[in-house]
Amino acid sequence: MQNGSASILHFAFCILHSDAPPCCDIVLRSTGTRLADRESGGVFVKPVVRTFSVVGALLFLAGCGSSRGVAAGPVSLDEEWQLGYQMAAQVARQVHIVNDPLALAYLRDAGERLHVQTPVAVANRPFEFEIVDDPSVNAFSIPGGHVYVTTGLIATAGKANELAAVLAHEISHIVARRAVKEIEKQQPISVIDAILLGHDPSGLQTLVTQALPGGTLARFTRTEEKEADDKGLDLMVRANFDPHGMLDFFQRLIALQKDGSSAASRYLADHPGTQDRIDDINERIKKMTKTSGIVDEPEFQAMRAHFLNVG
Repeated sequence: MQNGSASILHFAFCILHSDAPPCCDIVLRSTGTRLADRESGGVFVKPVVRTFSVVGALLFLAGCGSSRGVAAGPVSLDEEWQLGYQMAAQVARQVHIVNDPLALAYLRDAGERLHVQTPVAVANRPFEFEIVDDPSVNAFSIPGGHVYVTTGLIATAGKANELAAVLAHEISHIVARRAVKEIEKQQPISVIDAILLGHDPSGLQTLVTQALPGGTLARFTRTEEKEADDKGLDLMVRANFDPHGMLDFFQRLIALQKDGSSAASRYLADHPGTQDRIDDINERIKKMTKTSGIVDEPEFQAMRAHFLNVG
């Protein structure tokens, strides 16, 4: 890709008119978005509305400067989203995904209200939100915009803004590309390419195992957790959720722990420093100019009651 404003505008024009040049990994079609890998032929993802803002196009063009598509590291955003769909297909074989239309409709609506506030949404990157049939209190995410929450977490969260806090936290990890950066540290580029091309199913399975709760990709440092909390609070405010939900949820986990419950043990193991984080969140909220917003919604309570009854 050539340098200069004229070149950027030319590429933006091409993308906006579904005529992206070969250097760009994204090919827009009238029925949806194809994440195109130049070697493998690409992978199709769900249809999306065919709109692409100039800002989104220019942000996306920042990833077209090298053959792999992103200057920040060897794995481009296109490749991350492709990898995410490959991993999600494996996750669906290893956990019990809940197929409850009403519950999924609310979860995805709440998740999307948060997702649209992120830079990856501007770049037209879709997110998926799923419910795992598991009585433990947990949530996790994998690369490429896939967020999972357990039925136990939904039943434990007292209000809609507590669930929103969990979703915002996991979304923030994905936006920061933490799992992808860790994969880049662990795996040679040749292995990552082989996985993307479908030539290394065992390597793909290893990544999935590491991304599930308890795995190395699901564990974050205290600094990383604090950053995700901070970004998550910002997302909540921008999506009009009361940020106190994050504080309330962690206080709820502490109460479970003090009562001797093991329901939240895995979540607390993968998300360290809970009391320190409560203190940090409390101080952060005190400094925020806006601390009001949606606290609860009837759709959340209906979903929560359903999983309390079936649990």
